[in-house]
Amino acid sequence: MTQANHLEARMEPEAKLAQDLCARLCHDLVGPLGTVAGALDMLGDDPEAAELARDAAAEIRRRLKFWRIACGGGGGPLACSEILALTEGMVAGGRARLELAALMPEEVLPPLVGQLALLAALLAGEALPRGGVVRLARDGEGLALTVEGRVVAWPPALAAALSAEAEGGPREAMAALLLQLAHAAGWAVRMNGEGQPAGFRLLPPQQG
Repeated sequence: MTQANHLEARMEPEAKLAQDLCARLCHDLVGPLGTVAGALDMLGDDPEAAELARDAAAEIRRRLKFWRIACGGGGGPLACSEILALTEGMVAGGRARLELAALMPEEVLPPLVGQLALLAALLAGEALPRGGVVRLARDGEGLALTVEGRVVAWPPALAAALSAEAEGGPREAMAALLLQLAHAAGWAVRMNGEGQPAGFRLLPPQQG
């Protein structure tokens, strides 16, 4: 075992999750930040560079807003329309979109449920490497997420993390955070079985 692996094995789960989340956030922001830097370097030569920098800065703000609400504490209730807006361009790296199924845009979800919905939508997109649709629906008092696309393939490590069968890394940080937040509130996360649409459910205490 290498020194890095030995240290990781000894790390507390909360510290490991914080480390993985930081790595995930950095990965998600490095692209638009690089665009801003490149555009600033071209300001004197390319008349479109300023517009490119503004667009990239707006993208950074949008992504930071998503992560602040999805990962931060103390957020308020979220309307389904806000969830749609926050996830635009975020699901499967922009290759997939979130749709509401039997949920109205004006319906408001409590803070915890809205936060879980954001994380779950991002996770569901991991099953759509070539794009598609993630559908968010009611499941009693809980939520159900199903996916549809040309290719539906859950990364094995992500499926294991969602089932709490194994520790993940930065890519699985959202699954770890979703499970931690859900379990702290008495909720359960259940992957759909064979014969059911691909996806998973978020179930409150009385259903889980």
